[in-house]
Amino acid sequence: MSKLERDTTAAMRRAALFRTLAPAALARLAATATVLTLARGKQVCRSGERCPGLYVVVSGRVMLSVGDPKIAGKVIELIGPGGHVGLAATALGVPEVVTAETLADSTLLLIPRAALLDSTAGNTELALQLVAALSRQVCGLVADIEAFSLRSGRERVASYLLQIAAGNDARQRPIMLPAKKSIIASRLSLTPEYFSRMLHELIAAGAIAVDGRQITVLDPGRLRDTSH
Repeated sequence: MSKLERDTTAAMRRAALFRTLAPAALARLAATATVLTLARGKQVCRSGERCPGLYVVVSGRVMLSVGDPKIAGKVIELIGPGGHVGLAATALGVPEVVTAETLADSTLLLIPRAALLDSTAGNTELALQLVAALSRQVCGLVADIEAFSLRSGRERVASYLLQIAAGNDARQRPIMLPAKKSIIASRLSLTPEYFSRMLHELIAAGAIAVDGRQITVLDPGRLRDTSH
């Protein structure tokens, strides 16, 4: 096995989708992958176009959006290392419904659709992992609909900050927002101005401290009370 193949296999194993895949099966699937190195601001795939396969994010960050993000687009999700892009379109063999764009210099692996589906044919565990990943996406979208329809902007901001703080295991330590505040605002279906105002209210309440894109959760209890 070449160094590139070893590196590709190691990168895929860090992805949640393939973490439990047997070494031999993982190596076979990794051998089909293409390494993509993309600069910040490059499109990975575009809404309405057919997706050639599954993209696995090795490093960097990818934004999923609908519409034109430079005019009135809506940010759907931010994908970091270990995450994936294009699973639903790849599984169904239909055009992509979102546009994926890099927010930083990024490295991705492209696994062709045929290779991914062939791998599931003889591997029940991988098939179940893909079903579970698609189910999590559906549950996430339902949770978003509930939040955008039934929860206030302040509750959404507080809940999001608790979520990223938990993901970084941050206690009284600064955490970096994964994107510009305007992008986070779009993710939460808020205007940038409203998002900034909610941050200032949470600062005034003593729940958080803000330094640019760095957020420190000072009082998790107060933030949790605000989130629901």
